[in-house]
Amino acid sequence: MLPRMRTTSPWSLFALVAALASPAIGRAAGTNTASPVGALPATYTGLIPCADCAGVRYQIDLLPGSAFAQRMSYLRNGRDETYYELGAWSLSADGRTLVLDGGRDVSYWALHDAKTLRKLDPQGDPIVSTLPYELRRTPGVPPVEPRLRLQGMFRIRADAPRFRDCRSGLEWPVARSDDFPALERAYAERRSGPGAELRVTFDARIERRGRADGPDTRATLVVEDYIRATPGDTCEPRAVQSGLVHTRWVPVRIGDRAVTVTGQEHEPWFVLDPQARRVTGSGGCNRFTGSFQSGAGTLRFGPLAGTRMACPSMERETAFLRALEGTKRFRLAGRHLDLEDSSGVVLARLDERNLK
Repeated sequence: MLPRMRTTSPWSLFALVAALASPAIGRAAGTNTASPVGALPATYTGLIPCADCAGVRYQIDLLPGSAFAQRMSYLRNGRDETYYELGAWSLSADGRTLVLDGGRDVSYWALHDAKTLRKLDPQGDPIVSTLPYELRRTPGVPPVEPRLRLQGMFRIRADAPRFRDCRSGLEWPVARSDDFPALERAYAERRSGPGAELRVTFDARIERRGRADGPDTRATLVVEDYIRATPGDTCEPRAVQSGLVHTRWVPVRIGDRAVTVTGQEHEPWFVLDPQARRVTGSGGCNRFTGSFQSGAGTLRFGPLAGTRMACPSMERETAFLRALEGTKRFRLAGRHLDLEDSSGVVLARLDERNLK
């Protein structure tokens, strides 16, 4: 979970966001022209109506590798309050809804096209209003500097301290200034071994600093206030994402083929039980069961065992089971679920269809 921190001292985000997407600093590099949002990184800005202020000025930066950075400035008659968030973004199965998961908060935006986002309500439904709830894609923005509370994995190897944020997956080198000595002492006392990762929490800022090996600068994390270490914890969540489990998921597409069920057929489905770590379901003919493991955006099914009834057509059932066995990752957006392989290829798209 990434609590937001308020700051009244903006410094540098768009230039940093571009740097965060580089191979040395960020989670992934390059552009993604196949996505409905177009080439990445992408920045959207605009002024959204506010019930108790003059408006909320948004900046949302979408990065390759599904990370995002967000700035929200509440305009209050000269007492502007600015909050920052890092997290993971995803698209709904139909590519029309952008989901921003910052840990504590999840927000939804309708993707009108690659240049326009329109804010949705907390349930992901349209806001019925004539007021301007839209953000526009912007090629350049005033510089700001994120300040926020982070939780993630810290390590020191070859005298090079680095930190990986649990929610977004972004990673930075860590400056040996400000409250770094407190973090370093905790790491020396509580790590499991030399170079091992230790989960830590601290308040920090991200700024550009010079490199020791040349004249260039790079995005660097500065620890402003070390808070705590939690040995034994990792970035994997303690519990499976709540919307993923206890839900009857029905495939609407397997591979590149839509799933249609006639009146004489049964629909395929599965349900995840987080306590038993078991999956149960049906391929449309045969029932199956097996184990599963889930982490931060990851999902893997163990060997699946089932009945062996003979049905007129087994092609769809075979394809469904192969998709489950090949699943390594997932994307959850409201009532839509994508199962992906290790390279991000969508193996199956499913909708929530709980029995009433």
